[in-house]
Amino acid sequence: MVWNNGPLIVYHGTDSLSGSNIRMNSIQASRFNPMSDFGAGFYVTTSLHQAKNWANERVRTIGGRGSAEVLEYSLARSAVDRLEHLAFVTDTQDYHELVAFCWGGGLKHNRMSPYDAIYGPVSLWPQALVIANCDQICFSNPSAVQDATGIGQFGNPVRTIRSFPNTYF
Repeated sequence: MVWNNGPLIVYHGTDSLSGSNIRMNSIQASRFNPMSDFGAGFYVTTSLHQAKNWANERVRTIGGRGSAEVLEYSLARSAVDRLEHLAFVTDTQDYHELVAFCWGGGLKHNRMSPYDAIYGPVSLWPQALVIANCDQICFSNPSAVQDATGIGQFGNPVRTIRSFPNTYF
């Protein structure tokens, strides 16, 4: 296969009610959970398997109402490249310090304004461990990803993957 710098395919695991809300109203920063690995933001992964796990966990968290759902997005790499970002390839001490800072309630990545995007492993907080072969991207400013072509416009997933009603993946 030849590299063509095509779009980056990412997935967001959620429940059916939240998925419907995202499709109808786009992504709303007011719904971001600040107590997460990289702080408040819209979290996606390049792993469909990981997104399904997140969706299942979300449905369990809300008491099993609804069904698990994964939203697929196609992001123009040029739109992502323009973002002010931070990337962790492995779980270094620096990575664990940022995760502890964010889970501890730290805001804006200890800067005047937060990074637009942070990429890195998925932690098993509060342990200093990560999930093997899983990644996450936190977009603290999803509107910054939008570009004129329509590729990468959050709130408009290119595909929705659903489990059967009232079930998990």
